[in-house]
Amino acid sequence: MDQFNLQRLKILLLFRALASLSLFAILFWMNNVVNFSSTILLTQVSVFWLAFTAIQVLGMRLVNSYSINLLVQFTSDLILICFLIYGSGGLESPFIFLLGLVIVVAGSQSRVLVVLTVAVLASIAYLTAIYTYANVHDFEIIKENVLRILLQTSVFFLAGGMMAHIASKHAALQKESEQAITKHKNLKELYAQVLSTMEEGIIILNQSMQIQDFNAAAANIIGISNHQKGFSIKSFIQLSPSFIQHLQMYAEGTYQTEHQHQNLTLLLRLNRIMGEETSWLLTIIDITENRKLAQQLAERDKLASIGQMAAMLAHEIRNPMQTVAQAVELMGLKSEDKKLENIITHEISRLNRLVSDMLDYANPLHPHLLQSHIQTLIHQSVEQQDLSNKHKIIVTCEDVNIEVDPDHFRLVLDNLLRNAIFSSPEPASIKISFNLINDVWQLIVRDHGKGIAPQLRNNMFEPFRTGSKQGTGLGLATVWQVCHINHWDISIDNDIDDGACFIVRGNANIAMRG
Repeated sequence: MDQFNLQRLKILLLFRALASLSLFAILFWMNNVVNFSSTILLTQVSVFWLAFTAIQVLGMRLVNSYSINLLVQFTSDLILICFLIYGSGGLESPFIFLLGLVIVVAGSQSRVLVVLTVAVLASIAYLTAIYTYANVHDFEIIKENVLRILLQTSVFFLAGGMMAHIASKHAALQKESEQAITKHKNLKELYAQVLSTMEEGIIILNQSMQIQDFNAAAANIIGISNHQKGFSIKSFIQLSPSFIQHLQMYAEGTYQTEHQHQNLTLLLRLNRIMGEETSWLLTIIDITENRKLAQQLAERDKLASIGQMAAMLAHEIRNPMQTVAQAVELMGLKSEDKKLENIITHEISRLNRLVSDMLDYANPLHPHLLQSHIQTLIHQSVEQQDLSNKHKIIVTCEDVNIEVDPDHFRLVLDNLLRNAIFSSPEPASIKISFNLINDVWQLIVRDHGKGIAPQLRNNMFEPFRTGSKQGTGLGLATVWQVCHINHWDISIDNDIDDGACFIVRGNANIAMRG
């Protein structure tokens, strides 16, 4: 017998004991009212009850069958009730209803055969008490009493049948419930085994980004322990702006990003779990070794790019220099011709821009964070790129200090703004906006030019990819490199009708608002 059924027997025994003690107390108090044949009989019933109780306790220890223990308990109750009916007037006893009560209680135990057996035993106990009382007291049972006895016995059998039907339904439901509990337990064990054997870290988050559950791999990767369940994932991982935005928008589909955690490079993959409450499955994969190999390959590619750059540099510098040399030679003949001076100035500017772009792309980048006044940085960039204010660039910027590398911020903005001016030279056609959304800053550079050619959209951030004959193809490559090293997100808005719109986002550490 399992612990669950044993516990049920103990509860049933306790309930019956309390009910019996209450009944005996009332009987002793109302002895004269009930009109027992003698007080000795009531005392004997109490002694029998104590003996039966001891037998039931011993039976729970020795007998392993739940049904047999139930029959022993209910049979002892029926015997005691039989004595009570006999001692309180037989057919006129007020305790006959207790037999029906025992049948009802038996029906609550979900054992059909036990209920039917108890109904039969209750009828036998009833008939035994009635006819024993009649024989001992020379009480004649007339025809009307026989009909009454038959009706009462029929009620016992009817109650037994109804409770057996209820017990059958209850047993079926209990079996289904036990099967569901067992299945749930097995699935939970399987779930725990699967999570413990996975090399990828698995974390379950609720809609408030609080940790609900995680596996051993996640604990090892980000250093989390069981007592930290309920903590925000932000306490362990610095999430990117787009990651937070994906969570806040309850977006469906898979979101994936890379994250630097201490000395590890982690791949974070976020999936929404559909259910009554919104929750998220965060998968963490340690790709440090993969990225080291990728970095080595990137260094080799960069060396190859530098070699390609050197060949192009030699070719590109030679042509402007030849033009400059010829122009200088002619200046001696036509010193008053200003066109020659313009040619020299233009070609020297080309050389300067080419060399500057190459240096920006080739130099190693190391962010140095400072509290920077964003309005000042944007206005400096606008003044440098449009010194005469010919393009009437529209600037919308919050007056705020943010912790960024000012040189890197300028480098990104200068390149994007230079491209916008080249693509959209009409006055008031270029807009720069900077704003804060929660803890994320957002820089937008919008123009109304020809836009980005479809064949360049997928690889426009690669070196030497350009849609302009005058471009070097290193401006956007440098922008991507700076954004990547600063953990900024850069994207383009594909929903606009004309021109191009670049969006740069980063985590904001706000020092002061104006």
